[in-house]
Amino acid sequence: MKEKDPLIFKASEIRESRGLELSLDPPLPFYADAFETPGTLKSLHVRLSFSVGGDSLLLSGKADIELNLECARCGAPVTRAFSDTFDEAYPDSVEYVDTRELIRETVALLAPLKVLCSGTCKGRCPMCGIDRNTSSCSCSMGKASPFGALKGLLEKPDDKGRKQ
Repeated sequence: MKEKDPLIFKASEIRESRGLELSLDPPLPFYADAFETPGTLKSLHVRLSFSVGGDSLLLSGKADIELNLECARCGAPVTRAFSDTFDEAYPDSVEYVDTRELIRETVALLAPLKVLCSGTCKGRCPMCGIDRNTSSCSCSMGKASPFGALKGLLEKPDDKGRKQ
């Protein structure tokens, strides 16, 4: 016999009990690829509260996630927690309320595009790649002129079309 999905609810049961409140930890594999940020979903906790409206079922929820990410500057592992609420209304005519996609969208929107290990992260040296938070290097990091790329335009070509 097929196991019941914990995120799909019979609308008739919600109506008969005049609502439903629950807290659960959905299986991670369905949500693991919901976000584009490189990293892994460490945990997901969801609180759902259904109420019965005049001609609809109302859902209010909250998703708490924990992500293992990489610092955008130095590549160090970073674990961060994020949380958000969501609301949805379902017409009274529905037979089942499937919350999986709504939770998936919420998880996807929670993940940041970039995360830093700290606000003072120095990143990696662009020359040698050393982590500048833990070590220093002797690479020359002279500040280049923002007009340096235009320098070649000022050179005059010789009679064969080559720049001098």
